[in-house]
Amino acid sequence: MDAGDIGVAQAETILIAVADGVLADSLRFSLELEGFETRFCDEHSLLATLRAPCVGGACLVLDQDVFARMLDGKNTPPFADHGVPVILMVSLTTKQVLARAAAAGVTQVVEKPLLEGDLFDVIKQVIDKTGYYGRAGPSS
Repeated sequence: MDAGDIGVAQAETILIAVADGVLADSLRFSLELEGFETRFCDEHSLLATLRAPCVGGACLVLDQDVFARMLDGKNTPPFADHGVPVILMVSLTTKQVLARAAAAGVTQVVEKPLLEGDLFDVIKQVIDKTGYYGRAGPSS
């Protein structure tokens, strides 16, 4: 399965905000094999990247460490107003994690370790469910 199979008119950009460099590189490699373009962000550049009209993406893949640092002491959910679906990767899904994720505008929570195809399937579901295709629009 590749990006064309999920209704994306052209390769969409998946934003990756992951603290672990090895995991980030692995995600980039896997997603690019599936036909997506990728772009790395961190907690300092992420919100500016989401606001930039020429950079946006079809989806944001965010890990729990970056998420926690972005929420630390903030009452305003940082993702809800940007319109980009957010997938949060966590080590353990708990009610507290799910509540914080929902309050912050996270679209989907997935638990690590990621098994073969799990993340790509979630990305496909999130893009299909939200109808968000970045700037390319759905394919005809």
